[in-house]
Amino acid sequence: MKKINTTFLSLLVLVLLFGCVYKEGIIQPDQKSYIWFSGITDGSIATIDGGEPFKVEIGYYYNDQTDTGKVDKKGKTLYQVKPGRHEIIVKRGNEIRVNRVVLISSGATKEINIP
Repeated sequence: MKKINTTFLSLLVLVLLFGCVYKEGIIQPDQKSYIWFSGITDGSIATIDGGEPFKVEIGYYYNDQTDTGKVDKKGKTLYQVKPGRHEIIVKRGNEIRVNRVVLISSGATKEINIP
């Protein structure tokens, strides 16, 4: 009986010690969301939520100019938006190529393919 009580008490102490672990710090996702365009972007004009129209750039943003005058490619062209629902319209000439409503979560990047 004494052996059972000792075993039970030991298990209880282990559960209390390891069950009450404190995690320090706060996990906070990025409050910014991004849209990037792929597909045929030549001559495409986009609007997001009925805002100011802009020319769609599929390429890369450039950074770190070198001594030779060349510029290194560092990543895709991203358009920053607030998290939530967004209406995206892409036109090429007078033709609407994309008319889409997307929901973008906080810290996410959404690809819009232009056919």
